[in-house]
Amino acid sequence: MDIGNEFNAMCLMNKEGEVLSKYPRLYNTRKGFDYFVKIVEETRAKKGFSTVLIGMEPTGHYWRKIAYFAKEKGYEVRFVRTTALRHQRELDESSSAKSDVRDAVTIANITREGKYIDTVIQDGTLRQLRTLAHVRERIQRYNTGNKHALKAVLDDYFPELKGIFWSMKSKGLWAVLERCPFPEDVIKLGLEKLTELIAKSSRRRAAATEKAAKLYQTAKETVGLKQIGVADRYKVKMYLEEVKRSEEKLKDIEKQMEKLLEEVSYAKNMLSIPGVGVLSCAVFLGELGDPYNFKNPKQIIKYAGYDPQENDSGQRIGRKIISKKGRWLLRKYLYFMSMRVIHRSKFFKGYYEKKVKSSNQFGQPLKKKEALCAVAIKLIKVIFAILRDKRTFTAKAPDLALAA
Repeated sequence: MDIGNEFNAMCLMNKEGEVLSKYPRLYNTRKGFDYFVKIVEETRAKKGFSTVLIGMEPTGHYWRKIAYFAKEKGYEVRFVRTTALRHQRELDESSSAKSDVRDAVTIANITREGKYIDTVIQDGTLRQLRTLAHVRERIQRYNTGNKHALKAVLDDYFPELKGIFWSMKSKGLWAVLERCPFPEDVIKLGLEKLTELIAKSSRRRAAATEKAAKLYQTAKETVGLKQIGVADRYKVKMYLEEVKRSEEKLKDIEKQMEKLLEEVSYAKNMLSIPGVGVLSCAVFLGELGDPYNFKNPKQIIKYAGYDPQENDSGQRIGRKIISKKGRWLLRKYLYFMSMRVIHRSKFFKGYYEKKVKSSNQFGQPLKKKEALCAVAIKLIKVIFAILRDKRTFTAKAPDLALAA
């Protein structure tokens, strides 16, 4: 099936590659879905087929309705890569020309040959975790944009402020921006009240006096713009409110993730790895789906896009890079997890230091990012072994080496 927003194109093909029929438009409506089942069942009965395998390209979010409907009907649904579809189209017809029906035929060929992605449709808790992970990512991007916008305003009117507070998430900074966001407000509030304000909101009460004194003196000597109007105040207030609201939403999502992980029996095994927290575990399992659908860790490495991509020809040896195909959010969080585990686990720290000291095929030392990617691959193998054996993490290298 070639998936679309309003309708899908479908090609029926047997295992020998013979095209049985083509349907350019199957609408995403109840009538269209019922017609789809009628076609499949009539063809299965007529040809004497025992099973139905549906292949599709997961385009946007359009695929979900028909995919889950097909799963409910007992059909096996698999996905093909966009790159595989493009290359196969040129192989089949020696042309890059495309149409919905032509793509459906190409997808049918790819599926028939078993060249689909090594995963299955997930439902239940794991799908909920993936949904929360993507909602969180969207809110995180929105939050980052608001932080940058707030910082840009402060750079104009109070540029020295970023040297006093360590982060845009600092509670002390939030309190100051709510009460006295501009230099003239800080001076008007006074040193004593400023100290009380920072001490009350900050975790480091002992440093409040020093920070308040520095802030008060900086407000007198700032090089920021002096002309401050109603719109400037409103802009700071709006961006600050959005940052605070987003931070609360992110915390709430993590709480929801923690509750869902309690329903996943093997989550506790993964959480036993030092440096792997609730968020990392939830995103990993949500993006991966049921780990027991994978027969070996190489499939997960490929699914995350950490499989090596070579570009060699004749005597020319190209530099190896990761393919970056597959689940981008899974790949992103595996990288974050790698940065944490090398600080929390002696096993992964030793592996990282060993990789940093090693060389690539050109005799050049590995860069830190390359070493972290190697740690990510090793982490996938360890997680696979832990989940496979249903046990907790141990820092004993021989045990881990045998398992992973």
